[in-house]
Amino acid sequence: MSQQSRSGQQGHVQQPIAPGQQGTFPILSVQDLLSDLQQSECPITPDDLNHPTPSRVQTVYEWWMNRLLGLNAEDIRRAAEAQLVQMDNPDIYREAMYMGVFRMAFNQLLLRCSIDDFTTKDLTAPTAKRFREVLSGIINFFFFASEQEDKILAPLEEELKQSEQHELELVERNAELKEKIEHERAQRQANKAFMDADRVSHERAVNELNQLRDAANSLKKQGEAEKADLLELSHTINHCDMAISELKGNIVSSPDKLQGAILDLSNQLARDQELLREHEAKERQTTGKINVLGQYAINPVAAALKQELQSCIRILDDWKADVDKLREAKLRLDEHSDDHRALQGQLSELENEIALLERRIANAREELLRLSEKAERKREQAKQRKRALEEQHVTFVERKRRSDMEGAEKNREAAEVEQQIRAMHASLQAELDKGEKAYKRIKDQVNLYSIRINKALDTINVVNSEPPQL
Repeated sequence: MSQQSRSGQQGHVQQPIAPGQQGTFPILSVQDLLSDLQQSECPITPDDLNHPTPSRVQTVYEWWMNRLLGLNAEDIRRAAEAQLVQMDNPDIYREAMYMGVFRMAFNQLLLRCSIDDFTTKDLTAPTAKRFREVLSGIINFFFFASEQEDKILAPLEEELKQSEQHELELVERNAELKEKIEHERAQRQANKAFMDADRVSHERAVNELNQLRDAANSLKKQGEAEKADLLELSHTINHCDMAISELKGNIVSSPDKLQGAILDLSNQLARDQELLREHEAKERQTTGKINVLGQYAINPVAAALKQELQSCIRILDDWKADVDKLREAKLRLDEHSDDHRALQGQLSELENEIALLERRIANAREELLRLSEKAERKREQAKQRKRALEEQHVTFVERKRRSDMEGAEKNREAAEVEQQIRAMHASLQAELDKGEKAYKRIKDQVNLYSIRINKALDTINVVNSEPPQL
């Protein structure tokens, strides 16, 4: 079975269990453990797995604690020294304090590995079976954490790519909207210039129309004055007719006087007729002026202003055409105003949408920056960890080479020490057997002595209870 498949089997989701339960992770063989540990660059040898010693076990545990928790031996030592400062005679408790602090820190890792029965004995008197069990749990947790890290980072990278793509789309959409806004602004400026030009021509036409209205009012007043003159002339003619009738009645009464009066009246009549003809001519002239005034509404000087009247008529026609143009321009202006209001509404909606998109872009950029910084921190931590592991690997390789050179000598010395320890153990066991026999013999004598003392005390109590004999 390959390492990847084995790590896939080991990296299953583990549920927390009660203390003392087992079976939450497989106990690997020595060969599998050695392969997995070498793959993770852990400084360990087959002899360390088969014959663990406290120093080597503690070294391996320190390496894993530094790898997974970021705590090294110096951190543990500083924590222990901080506690020893508060104690009397700290040198006596220094080693025990360091061991206790190390066990408490290492338990933080082992609890995650579903190992909750780790004790100080596992550090001071390790066994191969217990050492393999602890390393199996750590290896299982290490591969499980590696697989979970890949599963977590993959969605984050995909989300980062989607955020970048969305940001590009938002930037393109923002550029399109800005271009559309600029186009609308340019069109609005063009419409504004056109409306300003139409407004100037419209004001000019209105002023000219007001001037024509004033001229027509002046001509109307002159026509009313002429009508008043004609009415007065009509009253004069009626008075003359009445005088003639009176003269005709007086003809019979005095012929001479009548003839003189007739002559006077004839002269007067001739003068009146001449005056009447003049008035009639003036009336016809005035009537013509009035008709001309009623038709063209201009100054009643017909002969002198006839050509000017025609010019005025042409000007009025031109003004009428200008007024029609102004009406059309006003209609176009109203249409442009409606379009302008509609465009302003669309522009307001576009500006709101742009503001919303800009806020979304800002949020997406902040999220992208946060994810980028997080990914960069993880990459930097991984690089630092890799560099530290490479340096540790070089150091451990050198130490392994030296330890291999010293291994044979240490093994020989260990064999001699083990032989001495066995001899001492046998001697000690013999001494213990002798001490146990002596202890049993002394215990029997003490029991016998206690029985005798109790009997003597009972006898004394009986004697003391009897009355004295006199």
